[in-house]
Amino acid sequence: MHQNDVLILGLGLTAPWKLLDQHLDMATSPNELQLSVGTERGTQFQCAKCQQQCPTHDYQKKTWRHLNFFQHHCYITAKVPRINCPEHGVHLLEVPWARKGSGFTLLFEQVALSLVREMPVKAAARHIEVTDKRLWRVVHHYVEKAVNQFDLSQLKAIGLDETASKRGHNYVTIFIDMERASMPVVFATPGKGAQTLRDFKAFLHGHKGDSNNVLEVVCDMSPSFLSGIAQTLPNAEINVDWFHIVQTFTRSLDEVRKQEHRDNKLPKHSRWALLKKWAVSSLTANQHAALLELIHSDTHTSVAWMVKEKLSWIRLAKTPQAARWRITNFIRYA
Repeated sequence: MHQNDVLILGLGLTAPWKLLDQHLDMATSPNELQLSVGTERGTQFQCAKCQQQCPTHDYQKKTWRHLNFFQHHCYITAKVPRINCPEHGVHLLEVPWARKGSGFTLLFEQVALSLVREMPVKAAARHIEVTDKRLWRVVHHYVEKAVNQFDLSQLKAIGLDETASKRGHNYVTIFIDMERASMPVVFATPGKGAQTLRDFKAFLHGHKGDSNNVLEVVCDMSPSFLSGIAQTLPNAEINVDWFHIVQTFTRSLDEVRKQEHRDNKLPKHSRWALLKKWAVSSLTANQHAALLELIHSDTHTSVAWMVKEKLSWIRLAKTPQAARWRITNFIRYA
């Protein structure tokens, strides 16, 4: 097999495109493999809009970054025809190895996106030796393309929560489809609170969805979220997620401990013993001893701890009926 044949197979070139020249530039750092691609003069090309065979009007020289050839950067250069279509006029032909307007080949973009899924964009850009600004443009193109294809007409249950996007009070609120097992994220928007619900409603209606069809929302107990849901999702039933329920009870337990500790010193090591999950394996020997002493004491802290621990007992119920009975028992105890 001729060396050009190997490169043609690697590039995936098909007629009428062919490899015209190759050159390894050793003067640059890193070294660059320059591949020149073109067609025979007089070749006619199919118009993408009307499928007619059209003659070439002139050429535009373009270059694309391709996957590295071993340790060398690789670039494809081609004189791309501008075809003269009787119906649609003169326009630039789209090449099969790159998308319109991109300075990278499709294979290069595929590898870049696979890296971006696993690491920050800036780290991926350093790895493939391009600027992060250029890589962000690629990411934005494909994310927007995917989002534009969303069909949210069947969306009935959502979960939402805010997370810090960087240091300081910079938040992003994420919305997920509770019925999708994989890739559940359907919307993300800067900020937190009721405005994010209004943004989601506009997005939902722009992608074949209907806010009246959303019947369940899982979120935390943020007043701004709750008011936003009431305004934008009128038929939705609100379920507070388990993490935030436990978090609320744990914070309340710690407040009880602090107040009681000021007046009546509690056993040493009791702070972390109370906050940790009740299991011998998760506690140190001192914490376990402190917790046992506290449980057998007549204190508000021990009562608060028992209330918190009964939450786990509710969640271990095997059936809805058993869960309802345990919730009733929990309410009476608390």
